Amino acid sequence: MAELSLSTEIVNKVINVLQEHDASASDQMVASQYLAAVIGFIVSKENFNEEQRNEVINELSSFIRYVCDDLRKNSETPSPQQSQEAFGIWKPE
Repeated sequence: MAELSLSTEIVNKVINVLQEHDASASDQMVASQYLAAVIGFIVSKENFNEEQRNEVINELSSFIRYVCDDLRKNSETPSPQQSQEAFGIWKPE
């Protein structure tokens, strides 16, 4: 997987695009469903056999959990110097 630079600004821009398409995407769970559907759409267009496709989907699912757990952990124990903005570079194994 690629090295990513994720920021609150990028996330907000993506959510704004979704809301322009569908106002119900202001609900974060609806926005999450759109993003999951986009992932499924993109992965389905790749020339993978079934085993490869399942492996990619499992990797992406693990990556989602890793990012979520990492952000939740960091928000539970904020340090005085820590910004309220979410930013990180994840290097999945």
